[in-house]
Amino acid sequence: MLDRLFRILGLILVAHCGTSYGQSMPNPDDTTCIMTLLKQGEAVETSQPATALTNYQKAHTFSRKVNYTKGYFESMRLLAYQLNNMGRHDEARKIAWAAVQKAKKDTSKRYLALSYFAVANTALFMGRYQEAIPNYQQAVLYMRQIGNLKNVAVVNQNLGFIFRKQKMYDKALEYYGKALALDSTRTKETADRRSIASDYFSIGVVYSDLEKPQLALAYYQKAKRWVDPKTDLDFMINLYNNIGFEHGLAQRYDSALYYRREALRVSRLVGNNRHELHLLMTMAETYSQMNQYAKAKKLLDESYALARKTNASLTEFQNIYHEYALATDGLGQYEAAVQWLDKYIIATDSLNNQQTKSLLQDYEVKLKQAEARQQLAQKQRSIDQLQEQQQRQRLWLVIAALITLGMIGALVFAYLYIRQRQRTADQAVLAAVRERELAVVQSELQGQQKERLRISKEMHDDLGASLTAIGLLSEVVKTRMGAATTPEVEKISSISAEMVTAMNEIIWSLNTRNDSLNGLMAYTRSYASEFIENTALTLRTEVGDLPREISMRGADRRNVFLTVKEALNNVVKHAQATQVTLRMLPAAHQLRIEVCDNGCGFTPNDKTSLRNGLGNMQNRMAESGGDCEILPSPRGTCVKITYPYPAATVQNVPQNV
Repeated sequence: MLDRLFRILGLILVAHCGTSYGQSMPNPDDTTCIMTLLKQGEAVETSQPATALTNYQKAHTFSRKVNYTKGYFESMRLLAYQLNNMGRHDEARKIAWAAVQKAKKDTSKRYLALSYFAVANTALFMGRYQEAIPNYQQAVLYMRQIGNLKNVAVVNQNLGFIFRKQKMYDKALEYYGKALALDSTRTKETADRRSIASDYFSIGVVYSDLEKPQLALAYYQKAKRWVDPKTDLDFMINLYNNIGFEHGLAQRYDSALYYRREALRVSRLVGNNRHELHLLMTMAETYSQMNQYAKAKKLLDESYALARKTNASLTEFQNIYHEYALATDGLGQYEAAVQWLDKYIIATDSLNNQQTKSLLQDYEVKLKQAEARQQLAQKQRSIDQLQEQQQRQRLWLVIAALITLGMIGALVFAYLYIRQRQRTADQAVLAAVRERELAVVQSELQGQQKERLRISKEMHDDLGASLTAIGLLSEVVKTRMGAATTPEVEKISSISAEMVTAMNEIIWSLNTRNDSLNGLMAYTRSYASEFIENTALTLRTEVGDLPREISMRGADRRNVFLTVKEALNNVVKHAQATQVTLRMLPAAHQLRIEVCDNGCGFTPNDKTSLRNGLGNMQNRMAESGGDCEILPSPRGTCVKITYPYPAATVQNVPQNV
């Protein structure tokens, strides 16, 4: 009964705070409603992110109106973090920088620490590591002055993560070590055991990246002593799996099997099918390495049944087929081994064909565009030559007129004539240089065409180098021409940059380290921000929380990304809109993406389908087992994309100060 009464009182306070905005100014000393809004927002931050965001915004606005400093900075911290979680990084960045300016005037070291930490966290969410690092360091300066060593450790953890991402392993170890030193200063009764375990685990991962298995194992074992095996089950799965991986590399197969069995046991407790499938496969592989093929085949039977039950990706089935072929061959079941090997080859060919086809189609489009640009450049050069001839004719007419002026005019004419001849000679030399440079460019283009044929066989081994060479040559031409740089050269430079961008997208899609939904969402969000930034459109991004880590195939990531890219491109080209909204809403079994605009809309027909590439968008999603639906209306168009997936854990960036 009392609990219900307190809830009613809380709602009354919120209502009072909300109605005060449109009516009379509330009492500056009455700040109860601000803290109530913040507490209620924190209570539903994960389950109802939109409601939490609304509460934080109300508290932030009201704090500014009544000049309540504590409420302003507390609401800023929570508001910036929630905006970042929802993908609205530009808004979070603006709010955090405004707080920095206010904190400088207030001179409170705690508020300065809060503000710089919010700015750095936003930069980390956006992938702007060079911006995040100095702001984290500035936050640490003020945190140390107020004695907040716990959050200094959090900052050091984040800095270690940034340097590891950039493969600066010495710096990563340095900051992980600083975090560990701070977390270890407290007694066992007051220590944050998970933070210490996370510090040891992070150091172990760095040593694993450095291919130092002994050191990696030592730190994993230290982490194991601090983690709670009853409550931190997800942590235990990753820890056991990493320890088993290091033992497997060292060919200590019994130890590897022990830890992978433990990881399998825990994953079954939490119902994580993705981890279970991976662990069954790695255990089967270990038994094959030990020549215990019967045990390997038994585990493969389990993994195969689980893969079919959970609709695993083609890549996972490919790995299962490969291990089946090895196990049955080891058992002397050669006919079965051949059958599994055939399935493995078919799966491999299917994956390679999909990737190669996509790569070659993109390259064909870019090459045709480059050829068209070259033809336009040649026509423009012909026009320039005609204009130069006309200028020479006008010059000789002027010279003929000057001859009639007499001896004095003749002397002046002689001087001008000699000077003009010198200019003409210089122009001739410059024209010859340009002709030679043009021949070099044409030779390079012919070389690229031959290189394209070779790339179609060897996939894209040398494509990045060739594109970079084109960019460098165009920059050399621009440098040599100086102020006389022609628009055609600028066009060649911009085209090479676009092709490098496209190649980066392909490399991103093929890189197995990016095979996660987090990677897709971050890359898509970053691309949308950069793409819309150069237009008159306003971009709103809404990103839901991931309950678990999600892994994806490279081909699926590319299909989803290219579909979103095409939808954004259609908005810019055809929608005549002022605002576009990108929503990425992961659910239990599928990812839902919406690209909606407030433009003129359209009526679907054969012409619009061709023009907007709607068929390509639907085909791409169909290849990945998903769906693409276009919903036009007079108030705008909404493209809804769905992609089904299995689920795994997510690790959030620490956010408390």
